[in-house]
This record gives sequence, structure tokens and C-alpha cells, in this order.
Amino acid sequence: MQGEDEVFARLHWTGTVAALLLAVAHIFMTTRLYEDLTIQALWFAGTGLGVFAVGLVNVLALQAPTMLGRALALLANLLTTILMILLYWLHPAGQILFGLALFAVLSVCTLTAFLRPIPT
Repeated sequence: MQGEDEVFARLHWTGTVAALLLAVAHIFMTTRLYEDLTIQALWFAGTGLGVFAVGLVNVLALQAPTMLGRALALLANLLTTILMILLYWLHPAGQILFGLALFAVLSVCTLTAFLRPIPT
């Protein structure tokens, strides 16, 4: 069981770092995709900020594990997975599929963490 826990912890860290990098790239891409400050540009950047916030919740759940932190990370990852499903349904694109896969993996990682006892 210890080996399996380590695998999920490493996968969770890797996915969290990937989510944070994806979010930063998303925010910086706003200026490349939108010439002017429009509501669409703000929504695009805001989505990147939201993904960044979900990444930070995952960092918190990994660094200071509590049941509340794990539950919030699980909820955040599941909601982001649902958002990615809806986005992919409306606009099937590779980067959205990547985000969907990433947050599905993070959801599994946080679910397995949630079901484990907190280390003392």
C-alpha cells in the first residue's frame, strides 16, 4: 500500500505543477489572442486564474493535508473536470482535451488521498 500511495502522491504533484503551468500559459496567452481589453479577453484570463486557484488548492492539500483540504481539492478538481467536459463538448480542441485529462487525473488522485487516513 505504501508504494501505491507514493505513486499517487507523485502523480498528484506532477498534475498540480502541470495545472499551475497550464494556468500561467493560459493567462499569458490572453494578450496574444486578444488585441483589446474586451469581456471575452477578461473571461479567458479569468479562466486561467480559476485554474491557477484550483492548482493552489491542490498544493495546499498536498503540503498541509487535512480532511477539509482534501475535500476542497476533490471538489475543485471535480468541478473543473465538469467544466472541461462542457468546454470540450462545445469546442472540441486538443488543449481542452488535455485539461480534461489533467483534471480527471487530479480528481482520481484527490479521491484516493481523501479515502486515506491523514499521516500523523
